Amino acid sequence: MSWMDWIAFKHVLFVHLPIAAALMAPLPLIAAQRPGRGIKPWWIACRYVVWAGVLGSVTAVITGLRAAQTAHLLPSGEFIARGSFHDPGTFQMHQWLAGSSLVLGLLTLKTLHRRREDHQGIGVLALFLGLLWSGATLVAAFYGNQLSHPVVIKTPVSHSVTAAPPKVDPEASAPLRAMDYMSLIPMHVEPVKSIPHGNRWIRVWANAKAADAYRDGKPLPEGSLVVMNTFEDRWGKPGYEQGPLYALEVKPEGKSSLTFYWPRVPEARRNETHGQDRAYWRDDDPNLKSCMACHAQGMAPMKDRSKWVVPKPKPKTDEAGTK
Repeated sequence: MSWMDWIAFKHVLFVHLPIAAALMAPLPLIAAQRPGRGIKPWWIACRYVVWAGVLGSVTAVITGLRAAQTAHLLPSGEFIARGSFHDPGTFQMHQWLAGSSLVLGLLTLKTLHRRREDHQGIGVLALFLGLLWSGATLVAAFYGNQLSHPVVIKTPVSHSVTAAPPKVDPEASAPLRAMDYMSLIPMHVEPVKSIPHGNRWIRVWANAKAADAYRDGKPLPEGSLVVMNTFEDRWGKPGYEQGPLYALEVKPEGKSSLTFYWPRVPEARRNETHGQDRAYWRDDDPNLKSCMACHAQGMAPMKDRSKWVVPKPKPKTDEAGTK
């Protein structure tokens, strides 16, 4: 994991500073309106609180952009979400409000640092801008929470007497065949490291129809099933924490069907699943769009397959140089 990715994973941690500052700011902003003796400590407190919030907002914006690109909410190289102004999505609202909060915070600081006598209050303009900054920060945090914990609305199902019973999908809650991957033929003697799959250690398994075609790098025939289990990296070797399970099946007419299953997503990795603590994506799920870009025609070419295995320890030699 690169240091930029590590920082992106900490975006949820960094946003707590501007949120705390936005919650505390209204009290000193209102208290600093009264002119008179002893008012200076209040507008100095306003400066400290707003400065803390603005610096925290800068860090949150930088890490948020990286986190959005890692989670594929933003295309690589872009910094502003594309969306309709009249019907923005949750991520667009979060990004626009976060940017507005940063601008309002800077304007508030400018008004707070205007020269004034020790007995003068901060003025109505500083109060107005400060409250706007506080509100924008808290609403941006609300939309950020919606991204991390999406609300699922269940629609009522009408039951008709004459309606046929619904068809039961045996894999509706979990990819049962893919989870039985150890009954398939292993394509790797040992795990190899794959950068495109989250820099994890992987091992590929295939059924009898797919085994020969996979080894030769040929298109998979109809009825093929290829499953890849993964392990998180731990000090340059496969760790004890299992990663997601991937499955590729070739259906009639040569159409590829992908499955992504992660029953328990670690908190540090939830940016890869848009904040979900459990992910089960398959078929035409929009979250598999980036996967289909590489696997629309089946398996990756032989030249793109990883060959990075666990490094073997060098044999020890004695003082005479013999093993």
